[in-house]
Amino acid sequence: MNEELFNEAAKSNVLSRKLIDQLQESMNYSSISFINWTIEVLTLVRNRLERGDRISDEVSGEVYTVSSFQNFVKNNFSSYITSQVFKETTSSHPEKIYYFLTPCDGGYSLVTADSGNNKTYEWISSLSKRFSLVQMIATGIVYVKDNRTNTYQPFISANGKYCRYDKTKGILVEV
Repeated sequence: MNEELFNEAAKSNVLSRKLIDQLQESMNYSSISFINWTIEVLTLVRNRLERGDRISDEVSGEVYTVSSFQNFVKNNFSSYITSQVFKETTSSHPEKIYYFLTPCDGGYSLVTADSGNNKTYEWISSLSKRFSLVQMIATGIVYVKDNRTNTYQPFISANGKYCRYDKTKGILVEV
């Protein structure tokens, strides 16, 4: 995200207010890139502490040990971030995090989901006992669902194109 702040985390013996604020602010963003950057920076600091570097926090003035830094991460970041930064010291079953897709310029962004129960597909119609037409909610692309194997294949038109479902007209439209 910010190369200057990353370099600070890699080399400085004092974590600046700006770096601490940026790390904590990243908790307000659901984007996977912000979460991954935060995990990368915090892991870098953890690794430096493990090798014996003396690192303090400009905000609190605390000189961190691995244990006190783990408490800082645990108290200020999500349990998912803590489980990723301290993989070896957390349970053997790290917390799983789920994402959903949202359209953005040039594609789709992965955004943190509140739970793993979010619907990915929306039913359109049943073609037979075995097959149904569904659309991926985020993209609107139509898929054929094999109900027996619970697998999905994109619906491809006779012209070799993907399709979307137009609810108002009740037809599949080539993309």
